[in-house]
Amino acid sequence: MNKLVEGTFLRSAVARRVFFLFLLSAFVPAAMLAALSYGHVRAVVGDYTQRQLAQAGSAHARALYDRLLGAHFILNANVAQIRRGTNVEDTTSIALTRVFRRTYLVAHDQTVLRFGAPLGEDPPPIDARAASHLAKGELALLMPPGRPVGPPWLAVAIDPAQVADGVLIAQLEPAYLWGDSDEISYQTDICVLAEGAVLLYCSSDELGATASRVASHRANGHPASADGWLSATSGLFLKAKFGADDWTIVALRPGSLAIASLTQLAQTYLGVTLLTLLLVALLSVVQIRRTLVPLERLIEGTQRIARENFEQPVAVERDDEFGQLARSLNGMARRVGQQLGALRALSEIDQEILSHLDIEQIVVLVQARLLALLPQAVIGVVLLDDRSADLGTAYLQRATDAQPTKVALQLDPQKLAHCVRYRDGAWLPVDGPDVPRFVAMLAGLGAAHCFVIPIFWRDEICGALGIGVVDQQEVNNGLIEQARDLGKRVGVAFAALAREAELVLRAHHDDLTGLPNRALLSERLQQELARARRTGKQLALLFLDLDRFKSVNDTLGHDGGDQLLRVAAERLSACVRECDTVARLGGDEFVVLLTGLDNPQQAAKLAGQVLAVLSEPFQVAGSKCFIGASIGVSVFPADGSSAEELLKQADIAMYRAKAAGRGRFVFFEESMNVDQRERAVMEQELHLAIMRNQFAVHYQPRVDLRDGRLLGAEALLRWNHPVLGSVSPAIFIPLAEDAGLIESIGPWVLRQVCAQLAAWQAAGYAVGTVAVNVSGRQFRSDDLVAQVTHALESTGLAPHVLELEVTEGVLIDDVESVIDVLGRLKQIGVSVALDDFGTGYSSMAYLRRLPIDVLKIDQSFVRDLAHAEDARNMVQAIIAMAHALHKSVVAEGVETLVQANLLRSWGCNQAQGFYFSRPVTAAALEALMEKTLVLSDDTNAMARI
Repeated sequence: MNKLVEGTFLRSAVARRVFFLFLLSAFVPAAMLAALSYGHVRAVVGDYTQRQLAQAGSAHARALYDRLLGAHFILNANVAQIRRGTNVEDTTSIALTRVFRRTYLVAHDQTVLRFGAPLGEDPPPIDARAASHLAKGELALLMPPGRPVGPPWLAVAIDPAQVADGVLIAQLEPAYLWGDSDEISYQTDICVLAEGAVLLYCSSDELGATASRVASHRANGHPASADGWLSATSGLFLKAKFGADDWTIVALRPGSLAIASLTQLAQTYLGVTLLTLLLVALLSVVQIRRTLVPLERLIEGTQRIARENFEQPVAVERDDEFGQLARSLNGMARRVGQQLGALRALSEIDQEILSHLDIEQIVVLVQARLLALLPQAVIGVVLLDDRSADLGTAYLQRATDAQPTKVALQLDPQKLAHCVRYRDGAWLPVDGPDVPRFVAMLAGLGAAHCFVIPIFWRDEICGALGIGVVDQQEVNNGLIEQARDLGKRVGVAFAALAREAELVLRAHHDDLTGLPNRALLSERLQQELARARRTGKQLALLFLDLDRFKSVNDTLGHDGGDQLLRVAAERLSACVRECDTVARLGGDEFVVLLTGLDNPQQAAKLAGQVLAVLSEPFQVAGSKCFIGASIGVSVFPADGSSAEELLKQADIAMYRAKAAGRGRFVFFEESMNVDQRERAVMEQELHLAIMRNQFAVHYQPRVDLRDGRLLGAEALLRWNHPVLGSVSPAIFIPLAEDAGLIESIGPWVLRQVCAQLAAWQAAGYAVGTVAVNVSGRQFRSDDLVAQVTHALESTGLAPHVLELEVTEGVLIDDVESVIDVLGRLKQIGVSVALDDFGTGYSSMAYLRRLPIDVLKIDQSFVRDLAHAEDARNMVQAIIAMAHALHKSVVAEGVETLVQANLLRSWGCNQAQGFYFSRPVTAAALEALMEKTLVLSDDTNAMARI
């Protein structure tokens, strides 16, 4: 048996696994059944024990309560005798002696011993709750203070109506109160605890702490068990009858006693389980032996195949599945032996392709494989030059040559086209006028016949493989098939080389324009910086951003924008020298790297040329576009010593060029860095200002120039920063525009103004019209009309008192869409004003079509009225033109009486400015609504704030 087991199990992992699975399949059900049965029986026994303990505790509680009632009765009888005036000796009885240890009569702060030996200290005091209970004529149960707690006391008033006149207090005899321990059930202990788990009595002194923990767990809502003891608790309710806190009766029994009856059951299950496992082990040994022998033979056969021994078959003479598997394995071994040689050669070529991509080494491997199959042949491989279709290189190899012969060839494209027709290869004659030159070279090495296989890449011929032999019979179909595979591997090598070159190109060039990308620019910039440090020359970076490119994308679509970027890239490339680099960073941003400069003026000259060529019209998608560019220039070494610094400084300078009006170039200055940091801090504070409600709306009155009446106001946003103080709108409004925060601030201002106007109307003020500025970004958003509608509807404001001011700048990008939006706003009922008129690009044709109500003359014209003739002429012309178009005119920035009188004389309708009032709070404007502003030559007569 030992020999059988050793031969079966110690030698085979599969056999051991099956054996243990057999055992496991028998052991797990038996173990689960034993565990479930044992758990169920244990639960039944435990539940039964719990019920016994609960009954024992309840019985003890009832007996204890009965003894208290008996003591109650005896003490009441004693009190009745005292009321009748009977002496203490007369009241002493056997019952009193058995129930109580001693009694005291407490009256008017005097304590007199009536029965038993003196205590040595006063009996427990009668608290307010006990006194209240005694006043009802009931008996009170008193607990002595301190720990350990002594026997309890019973108290009864001599006269319940006058408790202070006398209370008989008796200390209970413990032997009477707690009863005889023999009355408790077998193997059960009883403990009595007062409020707070204070131990009063326990049938076993060692179980006091355990009973206290059980009572504490019960009070906290936990299961009543501790230290391996089964327990049950019962309550003894004393409050109603005795005016005292309830007691807890804890019944305890050792947990080991409860499960003693389960030992026999466990022994029985163990015997049955062992017998089952023994039977399963014997059956599994027999079955495993029947399976192991053929399995071992199959394993030995696969090991021979792994050692490339394909001649010895697996001997399994059986008709079952093992026999079928052995026959299949033998057939597979024969086929694997035939194909392994070919696969090893192809694998070597693939490894060469993946690791080195040395095309000449791949050709050597191809020729070596074919010569190993056909040593008497001449193998030729010709590869075309990727730069010229009529040039190539031939590699000729014989078995006796140490290295292939390498020959440069002049190829005939027509003869190559003839080879293309035979994609799977063909026999070609080695003599004659139409023979390709490399085939003739094989004939010169002794070949009488040549089988040629074209090599393709992307469906174009890139070479050919020739097998030259003396006799065609030497070349069989298997060899030709392997030759085709080898030729395909050469084509794969060509594809891998091209793919690698393409990946390098894509990794360093922009897909759209073909210009170097950021990675290649950074690489070249590092190289040029090193060269500039060696030579002492300067270099410059031109950071270029196209102006108004977004409008091209919006009008002509992204295809039109891409076409424009390609044309812009061509123009930039035409401006620079061959040693310079033009790169596209993304979007409409380009960088020009100028090297070998003697002074920054050379960079300025090129920047001017770039601005000139980019300002010329672009013909895109059948339309003529004008864009221009803004350029920032940084110079090495003045503006930085690293590539990152130079790019950053040029970027900062480019934004300064845009801020200065676009269409220009700006050299970097150190002050720009300071401005950039201050701008970043201000932008962060602007974000916080929105969240912290630091904005407020002020109102600048607008008056009628004819009689000085208040006609309305313009709502102006103010920012009062807790540290920076009052921040000028000229600073934070453009910043909010650039950072995109104006899209949150604008709707907030609109809602605030509408709510204030509604409040004024409800209060009875004649408000007039209040204007709210709408930024260009806000105007170009899709939901401006919805914002205005929501603000009006949510506040209940009449639309005619709201006026929206837009600047001429919004007309630049798309006049038609502007007209559409203004028309929808007019349909709502609000009026529209064209702000800063005269500073933008409005044409008379568009001005006539615009659905606006008011033209606001920019304050730059009003400021120069007193001393500039051209300003006076311009303002008069604007007023006349506006009246001709039936539009009202408002002059901004009126600061003197002279300006106000001139504007009034020319027919200007309204005016606003510091001369009339600075921007004020809503409360200040309410006070102003109650006054009348009057124009007069006397400046003191003009109402101001």
